Amino acid sequence: MGKLILFTIQAGSFQTGFYLTLQICEDSCDRIAHPFATFTGKLPPCQPIRQHYQQWQESYRSLNQKVRLGSSPQQITHISNSCRQSASQLKETLSNWYNSSFPDFARVRENLLSELNRDESVRLLIQTEISELIFLPWHLFFEPFLSKYPQAEIAIAPIEYKSLNTPQKQRQNIRILAVLGNDEGINLKPDLETLNNLEKAEIKTLINPCRKELFAHLYEEEWDLFFFAGHSGKNPLTQQGQLYLNQEDIITIEEFNKAIMKSIQKGLRLAIFNSCDGLGLAKDLAALHLPQTIVMGEMIPDKVAHVFIKEFLANFAQNQTLYLAVRQARERLQELENEYPCATWLPIICQNPASLPLTWQNLQGLDFAPISIKTIKPPENFQHLVLETLINQTQLIIEYESLTETNTEVIVNYIDKDLSFAEDINRIISEAGGKNINRELKQEQVKNLGQILITNGGQLRADKIFHAVIYDYHNHSLTDRNLISTVISRCLNLSDSSGRNSIAFPFLSPVNSTVEVDEIGLIFAQEIVKYLEGNTKLNSVKIILQNYNQNKNITDEKLYRFYLSFKQYIELKKEINHRQSLLSDLVKIYQKRSMSSAVEILHLYQDSLNRFETEWINNRWKEKQENNSYDYQLPLENITQQINSQKSVVINEEIVTSLHQNYHEKAATIWQDLVNLEDEDEIIILLRKLGLDIDGFAWINDQYEIAIASVKARQKKVNEMLKNQVQQLEKGQELLQKTLVNLYQEGSLNKKEEGEERRLLFREYPKVDIKVKTEELPEEYRLEKISYSADKKALKEAIERGEDLSNYAKIDPNLKAQFGFK
Repeated sequence: MGKLILFTIQAGSFQTGFYLTLQICEDSCDRIAHPFATFTGKLPPCQPIRQHYQQWQESYRSLNQKVRLGSSPQQITHISNSCRQSASQLKETLSNWYNSSFPDFARVRENLLSELNRDESVRLLIQTEISELIFLPWHLFFEPFLSKYPQAEIAIAPIEYKSLNTPQKQRQNIRILAVLGNDEGINLKPDLETLNNLEKAEIKTLINPCRKELFAHLYEEEWDLFFFAGHSGKNPLTQQGQLYLNQEDIITIEEFNKAIMKSIQKGLRLAIFNSCDGLGLAKDLAALHLPQTIVMGEMIPDKVAHVFIKEFLANFAQNQTLYLAVRQARERLQELENEYPCATWLPIICQNPASLPLTWQNLQGLDFAPISIKTIKPPENFQHLVLETLINQTQLIIEYESLTETNTEVIVNYIDKDLSFAEDINRIISEAGGKNINRELKQEQVKNLGQILITNGGQLRADKIFHAVIYDYHNHSLTDRNLISTVISRCLNLSDSSGRNSIAFPFLSPVNSTVEVDEIGLIFAQEIVKYLEGNTKLNSVKIILQNYNQNKNITDEKLYRFYLSFKQYIELKKEINHRQSLLSDLVKIYQKRSMSSAVEILHLYQDSLNRFETEWINNRWKEKQENNSYDYQLPLENITQQINSQKSVVINEEIVTSLHQNYHEKAATIWQDLVNLEDEDEIIILLRKLGLDIDGFAWINDQYEIAIASVKARQKKVNEMLKNQVQQLEKGQELLQKTLVNLYQEGSLNKKEEGEERRLLFREYPKVDIKVKTEELPEEYRLEKISYSADKKALKEAIERGEDLSNYAKIDPNLKAQFGFK
């Protein structure tokens, strides 16, 4: 998206210098930016600036120009050379101020220039309430910076601000209220022509309106953009901005602030004042929390005003960001500076830091939050999602809750190498745990990335905090997969070796890292599972999905992507482990019976499963941009096909492998109806529709297991609300199992005889359909591990031949009608 830089000056003077804070943030879809780098410093003393600025202002205002200033025209014939000389002097003074070797500012300047990419868009906000600084031509001070970053532009911003959460309605045409005020001695027709030439814009023009007319349009209608052209200026006594509506009405922002506030609440997001001396207007509008305003810092010649608005709207309407459109229009004014000195100094953006930079599409309510990767919308109940499982004897939980309130002995914090404490997680931990945490941390010595620093938990429930050094704001690329894996492993090891039984990791999403949030979810799952499968005394490991951002949408989307990746790997790992366990059991049985070919084919399965996890993860890395949900089920099932293609080389005995038959389609339909039934008889009738298909019963049994486990996990969040649902599911599962046992005892589930052999179909993965002699398998294994399918084809053929069905299966009386028997 780009970068947002907050250059905040709150105290000081030209005699003693100004204290400042520099914060660098991702300019993303979040309304309130959270910095990933913060530096404090001081601008050096520079007493000549005030004098040189006043000299330039006096010489500029003495030019004999046709301007839009709301006062009587002055005919002072000062030559423009005086203005150019004072401008050159001010420019040199500001350049020397920026390039000063003063240590407290030099460090800030170097960090500013090293943290950005040349080709990314940059918004630099000068935050200050010091009037002497607000009026400075900051583009001259930051000229080396602007030269290095061609997509950067500067704005003035207040220190105190808030977002009004105005509605963002989609419309075909942008609604513009254009007010053309007092035009004595100037020409406003080019302004109006420029507006009327805009595409996808609906213009309402008020020419020399009275106050009542202006108020009515602001109150009663919805506007996206407010435009004013005409005379304006400042009240010499109050310094308030004034608009000259007509020959008689002069109005300040304060005098119609209620109307403007109403318009902002209805969706007004941009005001443009193509008139003189507009910083007073902008300051008053900032107090009303208008998102963006464009004004002229000084008197603006009529011709300069025409060129600026034409160039700006041409660029802006092509969906350039407002900042880039202003910069391009401002630089275009340079060709006029021979006739109109300092024309490029005039346009100024005034920004509410709580609002996003606008584009033309944004004003239409379109594409307000563009994201560079495919988004996944979190479900409405996202904050209630819980994944809870056991890895060996350790409980692994991932859930949405407060990190500072979680009940674990250790919580992990992510910090940067310079201990700037700019991270949101650190801020939340220090606020809840007390200032002693950061004081303790400052006493530690950071040697390298991946280091774990330990402090007490302060006022938190956790006994210890593990501060993982994972960020280097001078080189974001160092926060890679290997570093993330190392930090997770070290935290787990350290918690174990220090005798702690539980640890909580917060969600991690490094700024400017090359690692996507989906990959981070996989890395966490991999490292935690790998550790817990070893020898550990940990009882509990938690992943906390907490949204630290005041604007939820984008962060919740990242949290949900992390959750899906983590969950998918856990499910894959459990599936592979389950299959490997079954295969190991089968290998032992076949080895005892000297069934070498069967053993070989099972070894092929085992080898393929061992490779599958690595191959699947590698595919996830490759497909991270195109596919946020890379399913493992299909490629896992394809292993069977791969084995089949090699069986002629391996198999010497008569062993037949087959793909898992898809019983799920019919069973899934029945399951949808089953979960809503409460009557026992209705449940049994519905289960009978499976047609004695043991795999269908097995699949529905699995659904009961999954549903019960899911409900029990969420039970922590909703307590008694789901108690009845759990009981209902358990009752349904009990009826299913009773039905199955009864059918087995009745002989309704056919054990098909084929001479002296019995055809056995294993229920669990992998599905291996093998012809073996009955006595080759132990009876207890057969009862526990073998499932049988009713041979419907044999039954139908027997019906046609009129044979005795006792040769095929004993039919339950309730099922006779299904096969046409009386």
